[in-house]
Amino acid sequence: MQPSSLSVLSNERSSDGPTHTAGQPMLTLRRLRNAPGFTASAVATLALGIGANIAIFSLLDAVALRPLPYPHPDRLVAVWPSQNFNQALVEELAHGAPALAGVAGISHWSLTLVGTGRPERLKAAVVSTSFFDVLGVKPRLGRAFLSEEHQPDRSGVVMLTYGFWQRRFGGDPSVVGRTVQLVGYDHESYQVIGVLGPDFRSLHQPVDVYIPLHVGAGRTVATDSTWYVNNVVARLAPAATVRGAAAHVHTVAQRLRQRFPGRLDDDQVARATVVPYVNVLVGDARRTLWVLMGAVGLVLIIACANVANLLLARGSRRTTEIALRQALGATRRRIAGESLKESLALAALGGLAGLALAAALLKLLEPSVVQQLPRVTRLGLDPTALVFAFGATAVAALAAGVLPAVRSSARDPNEGIRSGAPTLSGQRHGRLNRSLVAAELALAVMLVSGSVLMLQSVWRLMHTDPGFDARGVLALATAPPDARWNTGRDAQTALNEAVLTRLAAIPGVADVGAVHLLPMTQANWAFPYWAEGHTPPANAPLPSVNFRIVTPGYFRTMHIPLVKGRAIASSDDAHGVHVAIINATFAARLWPGEDAVGKEIKLFGSDPYTVVGVVGDIRQTSLGRAPRPEMYVPLPQFPVAAMVFMVRMAPGATTASLAPALRRAVWDVDPDVAIPTLRPLEDVVSDSVATQRLAAWLLAGFAFVALLLGIVGVYGVMAYVIGGRTREFAVRNALGATRAEIERGAIAYGVPPLLVGLTLGIAGTLATGRLFAGMLYGVRAWDPVTLLGVAGLLGGASLVASWIPARGLGRVSVMKALRD
Repeated sequence: MQPSSLSVLSNERSSDGPTHTAGQPMLTLRRLRNAPGFTASAVATLALGIGANIAIFSLLDAVALRPLPYPHPDRLVAVWPSQNFNQALVEELAHGAPALAGVAGISHWSLTLVGTGRPERLKAAVVSTSFFDVLGVKPRLGRAFLSEEHQPDRSGVVMLTYGFWQRRFGGDPSVVGRTVQLVGYDHESYQVIGVLGPDFRSLHQPVDVYIPLHVGAGRTVATDSTWYVNNVVARLAPAATVRGAAAHVHTVAQRLRQRFPGRLDDDQVARATVVPYVNVLVGDARRTLWVLMGAVGLVLIIACANVANLLLARGSRRTTEIALRQALGATRRRIAGESLKESLALAALGGLAGLALAAALLKLLEPSVVQQLPRVTRLGLDPTALVFAFGATAVAALAAGVLPAVRSSARDPNEGIRSGAPTLSGQRHGRLNRSLVAAELALAVMLVSGSVLMLQSVWRLMHTDPGFDARGVLALATAPPDARWNTGRDAQTALNEAVLTRLAAIPGVADVGAVHLLPMTQANWAFPYWAEGHTPPANAPLPSVNFRIVTPGYFRTMHIPLVKGRAIASSDDAHGVHVAIINATFAARLWPGEDAVGKEIKLFGSDPYTVVGVVGDIRQTSLGRAPRPEMYVPLPQFPVAAMVFMVRMAPGATTASLAPALRRAVWDVDPDVAIPTLRPLEDVVSDSVATQRLAAWLLAGFAFVALLLGIVGVYGVMAYVIGGRTREFAVRNALGATRAEIERGAIAYGVPPLLVGLTLGIAGTLATGRLFAGMLYGVRAWDPVTLLGVAGLLGGASLVASWIPARGLGRVSVMKALRD
């Protein structure tokens, strides 16, 4: 009997009195304090489950559940998300869809700030002048864009974000009206007209400055060349619905197809729709986070089952005490209430510890999450997370406490008072314990299987051949000032050739080449074409091909194999025949079974390029996306100013030793050239799968916790059951049973729930495979090796956990066991 039991028994007759009610919480806490091992185990178990749920809920809330930080965010929609726009098309939708009260286009650019010291690369959003009106945002200082500032001669104005204003201008309010030099769009000098507030958040990626998206007068959807509007945001008109707006947009698209034949095809018109804007921002991250939320939910269920088992075992050891109290007048309701209060106290302590654990986990995850997940600028516990924590704690208290409370109050006091052999209720209680263990193991199998599949998927992604060798290569991106270098084809070619010459002369540089878009990023150019031997489609847009501008040495530096023909040469200049290199996928699509070298491709249907070589496929945007048809042309024949130089380091050279010299080489050509990127190409490749890697490691961590809790649950139940049958095993020993026979008999008691749990876990994994199928690469959601391996691991660990409490049964003293 516990030390507090005498006071409990002596007060049963006055159990309804105010004195006892007031002292009940203290009595519960004293009971927990008098059982430190039990209390610590239960609190730690619940803290793991509750803390993991709070942390992942905070991520889910920040990314997918929290409304957009603008007035009436539910009225903001994305228009035709799969379509690239020009400004004329944006205006056609604004005038032709009455369900949309305001429409604005968004284009993402990089501009270079010059004239204030070392040039700085800025993230810019080029937007329609209606953009801030659509969002419902007012600037902190100055004004927003005027409608007439979409005209080219009026568009030299800029709005600063609060963070950029503080960082670059020290929060000086006199910046409004000042002129700054921003190169990279059409103007070079821009007048600052406003500063946004500190609470403003950009829709997509972080932004430093906003400038107007302009278009010349009289441009139409067919003649406007600004096909670089990445997204269109709109606000629904009063009383309009998403479905109604989608119908209006589809009607506008049908009319535009008829007005401008060949500009929009049937597939583009079919995709014309409207969706809530938050769906576009979140994308695939929503599914990933819901899967993680389901995983930590399983961890909490397992934790609650473990604590329920602990409470059942604790209640069983108090059988005699509870029976005496019932005999003295305590009601079943009173007994059950005390048990629930005990579980509530444990859950409260577990919830507090879980909050601390969640805060630590979020702090640990913040650097990775802010970079990899949309909409997240910082992580922490906010009021919403605290409300969730309260709810998770209450759920845990009920889930862990209801069953033990019902069981403790339902015992027959006559059976509890009698001492002797185990009772029928004890046998039923053992079955209940084993049922909970089976459920724990089933959930653990599902969670561990999912995590192993995710880790396999990420491993396969990381070991997928991108088609080039990133080892020992540094990527150096340049952003020259447009006003100086966008003056002609020869100037841009001369700039990049001068940089190439200086980079190649640096000691420690083995090879160097350049491409205008960094591989393993979402940056892409795709141009329409038609090819020799193929007929251009009638009344439909031309097909498109991914397009890259390269210098001689690019394929050699990147170790991209040449399959046929020759590579780009220095003789391929602006005055010679236009040539192109295509990848193997493009060659197989255009001329299967034929030699592609010597064939002709016309960009935009009119500019001819002769194929002089075929190179191996590379994965341009991500390791998980198959290569697409691609075309490479020499820089002098399609000049641009901004390039990404690929520098292969000689043996012994390092990033730290080469980086200063590489920067100096660029600035020796032009000190105003910004260098937004200088990093190992291996890091770029690794970042392309960072989101999948983060999700896999989080899931693996939660699976490990589930595995640990499941094994601990098996051990706890076996220890409790074997402890309750010590007298039986001692008698069997006295009757001649060997130690090995006794141990095998004890372990066999835990085999049925083990088999049931593993079977249910495998079935559950197969049933929920669709949740994982879209997140996996190179592995099936029902991979038999994984499922059987996980089941074998859990089964073996569970058998060991059963053997540990059973191994000492052969040494039990018969007399001592009978006396106890």
